[in-house]
Amino acid sequence: MQANVTGVRVLITGSSTGFGYEMAKALLENGAKVALSSRPGEKLETAKQKLVRAGLDPLVVPMDVRDEGSIADAVEIVKEAWGSLDVLVNNAGIGMGRISNDILENPVPFYEVDSQGFRDMMETNFFGCFLTAKAFVPMMLEQKYGKIIYVSTSLSTMTNKYFSPYGPAKAGGEALSMVMAKELEGTGVDVNVILPGGAADTGLIPSGLEEAFRARGNLLPADILNEVMLYLASKESDGVTGQRIIAKEWSR
Repeated sequence: MQANVTGVRVLITGSSTGFGYEMAKALLENGAKVALSSRPGEKLETAKQKLVRAGLDPLVVPMDVRDEGSIADAVEIVKEAWGSLDVLVNNAGIGMGRISNDILENPVPFYEVDSQGFRDMMETNFFGCFLTAKAFVPMMLEQKYGKIIYVSTSLSTMTNKYFSPYGPAKAGGEALSMVMAKELEGTGVDVNVILPGGAADTGLIPSGLEEAFRARGNLLPADILNEVMLYLASKESDGVTGQRIIAKEWSR
């Protein structure tokens, strides 16, 4: 039986493409109210138009998770449209393509990683998780109900050589999410981590690696997180917190 998410108010960061877009589409198709959110630009508008053509009606919330002013503006948009927020999905992320698009043939050791690239990835994949949660949690605490979901990666990826800073940034976001879960225990706000359980077809994997995974037939689909997302966004999961759920292995 499909989890009931009718009327649930959800904001997904980085939802113009990949996991975020697929989760937004699935939630909308099942009756949730969804804020489609990413940095303003063509990708966000294209994602909105695709959903509209499918008969869906997302709320568009331009937001740069690295920028507190941009996040504050997003909070106001959500408050004006919905009054509050039930679910925050920390999904925004930059892949290793920011460091190297040819990581198989030309891996980049940490001591050669571009400093600005390292900073950009840490600010998006890790620091942005903190900034968005900090901004949206107060309204959840006020209504004594809410859910925060962090989209993470496999443990092996976190410490894989030549995957710095992507792996360490995701490790930091996951650790922070678990800290949030403990600090919010008893408030009505649940915090959980989800991950696909392998490489997925989201456009974040450097092209050489993506082709290798695809050739072996083990590239997971971009909608791999949808089922667990629908569950965690629903009342059915109330009280489930501090969990790390691998979508590929998960079943209810």
